[in-house]
Amino acid sequence: MGKFAKTALKAAAGAGAFYLASGAIVYECVLDIPLLMKIKGSGVFKKKNEEEFWDKCEIRKQANEWYEKNEPEDTAIFSRLGRNMKGKVFEPVNGGHNWAIVIHGYSSCTAAMALYAQTYYKKGFGIVMPHMVGHGPDTVRHCSMGYYDRFMILDWIDYIIDRDPEAKIVIHGESMGSATTMLVTGEPLPSNVLCAVADCGYTSCWDEYASQMKEMFHLPNFPFLYAANTISKLTGNFDFKKCSPLEAVKHSNTPTLFVHGEADKFVPYEMCKPLYEACSAPEKRMLSVPNAFHASAIYFDYDKYKQTLEEFVGKYFDDFFDKI
Repeated sequence: MGKFAKTALKAAAGAGAFYLASGAIVYECVLDIPLLMKIKGSGVFKKKNEEEFWDKCEIRKQANEWYEKNEPEDTAIFSRLGRNMKGKVFEPVNGGHNWAIVIHGYSSCTAAMALYAQTYYKKGFGIVMPHMVGHGPDTVRHCSMGYYDRFMILDWIDYIIDRDPEAKIVIHGESMGSATTMLVTGEPLPSNVLCAVADCGYTSCWDEYASQMKEMFHLPNFPFLYAANTISKLTGNFDFKKCSPLEAVKHSNTPTLFVHGEADKFVPYEMCKPLYEACSAPEKRMLSVPNAFHASAIYFDYDKYKQTLEEFVGKYFDDFFDKI
């Protein structure tokens, strides 16, 4: 082998090693939830205007107080993922049959969905609030951005129906929970699932990370995002491009309300319209909330959010309007 060939091989090996090493670092930073929580805790991703909004958001504080006062114990089910998955369960009021599966977002938790849960609970709904893959008490560290979570949500649907064959179910997700909701609607579902709410979800995991690589890491998509996706597949997690709510909603038969804040930069607002337009459900609606940043639409204009929820979800649930 000539000197040039040896040099080329060394360079190729070095480039390959760099590709995999850089991919592993990005993969861990975006999918290892305990590590991500430490990064978030350092204040790297904090935005002053958003922090000020949350500090003054009384409706959020009140919902959190309600959740802390009424928080139930974790309920565990054995999932088709091959392990126990846990969630919080509020029993339906007065033995009713209406249920809401309320799904939290990326690096979040069930408690962060308190206002959504409270809104349904006041309507008499039973509430299931799953801990998502890689989050909370789950025994794995890495999340799947909805890809595997959808199967776990199918198990929670079975859990509800096993308990109550007359159950009527709405699925309501925020951010990654919204993506999961859309992925679930792309699956064959029992008739008990009547509608869904997808709040600030992304078109695909690939699109979401591609939109954030520069802002979060100040890095180009190539080679870093490509390498992270390679690592994800090599470690047996998932292919970012195949985690696609956009493709899922093309097969949906579930009436869906799409919600997005117009000032959302984390999951860009521009992702909402393609999802809405691609959805094949027999009924769909889109709610845009001016000035709302990521995962804040319900807090920016709760009255409008609640009214739209009542108008859309209320079509599918008896006595929805009669609750306090």
